[in-house]
Amino acid sequence: MRSIIALISFSTTLLLFVGCKKNTIHGDVIITNVNVIDVLLGISVPGQTATIENGKINAIIPFSESDEFNSEFVIDGKGKYIMPSLWDMHTHYTTSSEYNGFSNLFIANGVLGVRDLWGDLNSRDSIAASNDLAPNIYLSGAIIDGSFTLLQGSLQPKNTEEAIKMVDSLHQNGADFIKVYDDISEDIYSTIATRCNELELPFVGHVPMAIKTEIASEMGQKSMEHLNGIWKSSTTLEKEIDSLEGDFKFNFMSNNLPAAINTFITINRKINSAFDEQETIQLAKILSMNGTYVTPTLITIDKHWSRKGGTYKSQEQNKYIPDDLLQQWDPELNFPEKMFPPIAWETGKELLNTSLQITKILHENEVSLLAGSDCGVSYVIPGFSIHDELKLLVKAGLSNADALKTATLNPAKYFNLSERYGQVDTGMNANLLLLDANPLDDISNTKKIYGVIRNGKYLDREYLDNLLRVAEIDK
Repeated sequence: MRSIIALISFSTTLLLFVGCKKNTIHGDVIITNVNVIDVLLGISVPGQTATIENGKINAIIPFSESDEFNSEFVIDGKGKYIMPSLWDMHTHYTTSSEYNGFSNLFIANGVLGVRDLWGDLNSRDSIAASNDLAPNIYLSGAIIDGSFTLLQGSLQPKNTEEAIKMVDSLHQNGADFIKVYDDISEDIYSTIATRCNELELPFVGHVPMAIKTEIASEMGQKSMEHLNGIWKSSTTLEKEIDSLEGDFKFNFMSNNLPAAINTFITINRKINSAFDEQETIQLAKILSMNGTYVTPTLITIDKHWSRKGGTYKSQEQNKYIPDDLLQQWDPELNFPEKMFPPIAWETGKELLNTSLQITKILHENEVSLLAGSDCGVSYVIPGFSIHDELKLLVKAGLSNADALKTATLNPAKYFNLSERYGQVDTGMNANLLLLDANPLDDISNTKKIYGVIRNGKYLDREYLDNLLRVAEIDK
């Protein structure tokens, strides 16, 4: 018995000695006594010290007052929250590459990864070469569409042979995925899907008017953008809406804008009135089973269809946008907004509400959602807009934790990069946000950025504010 007591006494003395010994922690950047946001579990783990070395998270250990730190950057994380950096999974960034300030807007808002759904492959390389802090860019190159297209510079294959050549060319030139658009015919869509699957090259985009949403999912379309296709598939009037889309196309191609606008409004009114929860649940189960991602871009629906464009002409963030681009966005100068009757905006508000309901059902049925803003289009400002999108996802019914996943974990899974991004964990790339408040309590707290860590480099609030100043001055 005495020997046992002696052993316990010795062990206790040893533990006290070890516990009192100062522990020196090394790292390029060390954040002490910080709350770590576990996005997967949706919890905040208090009192942690995170060390960053060679661009990666080296360790996350419990904070101790007795620890000593050997680092150029030791940041007191008391009252702060560290989380993965954000992704914007629907941008038009490289098509506006001449606006150098866009990189600054992304970084200052904690957006360190973007998926560009209509970009310039050469611009991606030049952006990366000129700015080592620019976000990681994954892009499609040119869009593939049909003869009825609203997009200058899109590829328009006349037959299946041309479609294969276009896919092969984009692939050979470094496209990360192929983007399809509204007017692709059924045979060309099928050809693109088959060729992309052969190349193991994702294809994404709008669900073309000629393709049923369920078929697009079954053929392997990896993500669907803006709820295109999903809207009409969530109604009891899909065939009637199909016919109206044909009328819209004919009127637009005939340059009969009043008729095209009226048809457009009618389509949206029918989507709203014929929305059916059971149809949407059935569709959501198919999308979930096939692993199809959906990027709702609710902020674009809000800004483009539920309010007149002039509403945003005076928003503060416009100060970061070059005057020539603001002129392009001005609805009074470049868009026949005056041709839209008041019912158009009322219908748009209803469409946003319908879209929120659809998004909720998709989420409840385990469809993987991606946070994307469509930034680069009118009044949707790079960087800032992803925070607005997160807020709308919460409005749709996602928890704060699940909304965070759409801009962190889900993009990492989408790109098969879960071993490098999407969590605050040992061995992960050090692309991180340090926040002044907990985003699990209020999703708007993602805007309260105290600092950004980009590839292991710490950018403090002063640095981030200077990025915004430069973007405003050099626009």
